[in-house]
Amino acid sequence: MTCQELERLLYPYLDGEFQPEERHDVESHLEGCSACVARVDEEMQLRQALRRAAKHTVSSQGTRAPASLRAGIQSGLHREQRRAQVSQWLRAGAVALVVVTVGGGWMTYQSGQAQRASILEAVQRHTRQRPLEFVAGTPEQIEAWFNDKVEHRITLPRLQQARPVGARFSTLNGQEVVYVSYETQPRLTNEAKRNIGVFVYPATGRRVTVEEAPTVQNVAVEDSSQAYNVVTWRDQDITYELVTDLDDAAILQMLRDQEHRSNGTPRPAQVKPAVSVQPVSLQP
Repeated sequence: MTCQELERLLYPYLDGEFQPEERHDVESHLEGCSACVARVDEEMQLRQALRRAAKHTVSSQGTRAPASLRAGIQSGLHREQRRAQVSQWLRAGAVALVVVTVGGGWMTYQSGQAQRASILEAVQRHTRQRPLEFVAGTPEQIEAWFNDKVEHRITLPRLQQARPVGARFSTLNGQEVVYVSYETQPRLTNEAKRNIGVFVYPATGRRVTVEEAPTVQNVAVEDSSQAYNVVTWRDQDITYELVTDLDDAAILQMLRDQEHRSNGTPRPAQVKPAVSVQPVSLQP
């Protein structure tokens, strides 16, 4: 067994889906590969962190977080310097989930434990920046690469001022999904490029429900400058979950500017800018 093969088998192995002989193959490889042992330990720590987060209850809509927490969140959302190491997430004393009101109504795409766990997992898997399995510069190249690897057809969003750089397989909620990495194309020479991650998976067979219209949710860490936006939408039978550290206005503009293509490329519904922000504390 190679390291690449173990990477593809890692999630069913940790989920206990293997027969004894299959587990033996994996464990034999782990006995002689310190890199894969570290990879297994990393994934187990992530799962434990997600389980702890899922146990917390979310405050009601009218509940306000402490002033110090609200100030920390707002500071984090507006700073330019953001730390991208997920270890800082796991060491943080508290995680705050900021649900943005879009178009005058609450548009959460999930609820309860599934909502919190999915958002945290998407951000953490994005920030880990695992190696890409396929490197390409156009959406068409990535779509073609996945043709014989997944049962459903992969259609990537054409994001304005951003280009795809590659893709790999990942997992969300225990389901294998497609992850595509984008890089922004700044208009100004002194503007830094930013990373965007898009998870693509079938909308059917999921334990959670995703709305047709995009949902913008901010994930921030108290006393840290790290903050990310998570945007989700569904196009027919495919769900898209976008993670980036771009601010709300920039990402909503990017989605509005996305062109509708005749070949069926998904275009999220028109979304009004966020009109209010309600912080919700998730204490560990």
